Amino acid sequence: MRIGLFVFFIAVINFSSGFAASFQTEIALCDEVYEKQSKKSGSTISIIQSLNAYTDCYQKIVFKIIDAEYAQNADKMKQNFIAYIDAAGEMTGFIDRPDSCYPQCGTTVGINAATARRDAAKQYLESLLNSSSGI
Repeated sequence: MRIGLFVFFIAVINFSSGFAASFQTEIALCDEVYEKQSKKSGSTISIIQSLNAYTDCYQKIVFKIIDAEYAQNADKMKQNFIAYIDAAGEMTGFIDRPDSCYPQCGTTVGINAATARRDAAKQYLESLLNSSSGI
């Protein structure tokens, strides 16, 4: 009985760590694509577009994990995820927005808001992977 229980726990641990590891290559691909795009970015708009594409890449992975692990609540979790990353961008925009604009302030606000959305998506993704792997 103990041996059977031991084998079961080993199988669960291997499955969990394998589940998280299966998404690491996708995350690395998101990182690589962003690095290439960001080096080509020559304007505020292209920087923000690169950050948005990076966020979208993370979002696709998050949705795959939600579909695989949380099928019963998938739609609600996806809506909450989108609301979460949008709120991060909006809040940063409100915090960074000065009372009177100075040269380049639109650039700063836009890039910081896009960065906050990306960071929130990455944090959520890492949280899902950690909870799925039992860490």
